[in-house]
Amino acid sequence: MKCFVLTLFIGLSAMLYGQTSGDCKDLLLDYSNFVETDSTIWQLDLKDASGTATLLFYGAFHSKDESHPQFEEIEYKWNADKFDIALFEGPNRGILSTKEETIAKLGESGYVRFLANEKNIPVATLEPSPMSEIEYLSTLFPIDQIKLFFLLREAQRVRETLGMDKDQIIDHMQKLLVKANAISPLEGTITTLADLEEAYTHYWGNDREWWQAPKEWFTPSGNSSETGGIFTNEINKHSSSFRNLHMVELIAGFLKEDKKIFAVVGRNHLPMQAAALVCEWEKLIGISHGGN
Repeated sequence: MKCFVLTLFIGLSAMLYGQTSGDCKDLLLDYSNFVETDSTIWQLDLKDASGTATLLFYGAFHSKDESHPQFEEIEYKWNADKFDIALFEGPNRGILSTKEETIAKLGESGYVRFLANEKNIPVATLEPSPMSEIEYLSTLFPIDQIKLFFLLREAQRVRETLGMDKDQIIDHMQKLLVKANAISPLEGTITTLADLEEAYTHYWGNDREWWQAPKEWFTPSGNSSETGGIFTNEINKHSSSFRNLHMVELIAGFLKEDKKIFAVVGRNHLPMQAAALVCEWEKLIGISHGGN
């Protein structure tokens, strides 16, 4: 059975990538060209000369099942070294009182915060600001499609991961609209549930209701003409690429500050970022060794 984690060590990284000149961000992969293979990298484990971790970047399955073996592995790797900061994907939704509750409600993102809280280690999100992401996407897509994408994706998330029914999703969406309408680029479109229903019907008709938008519409590797998303997969693709760039810049910044970093992200982000991060690391190694 194929192991769900592959580890890249610094010695192997030099052999695989070995590119420390130019802009490391040019090594970010595009989802359109990505094909998973047996050698796909799902984890980066970069260590200094003493063997101390400087970056442990773990590509996780999005799971809220406490019995999933990744949670035991995440805990083992967290305790195997000392870290200065823990980075997680998504917004900071806090933690619950126990490991089991935290995983069941908040998945791997919450578990990272739970582990860090036990050792009083600072945490930070890997995400860019919503404003910067929306401003970027607005150069590529109409603002109504962008807002519709985020609203429908959130409805799909709470339906499938939290088990919300229609009434619960509607209540959740009303609260979300209040927050979304306060973001200036989004304030002038789809401001009410009635607007949301009308916009959804405009693009997708009446075959299903807006709160039933399928998961396949929100994968960066998908093609909207094939999934039926019309534009959702393409927005997700550009959103994920923008986020990958931000994550690389964020982690590179912490590396330059000599921080020991523990980070967990949805696994499909890892192979997109791995080469760029190794490149940034090798450039820092070269600087610290005087270029020798």
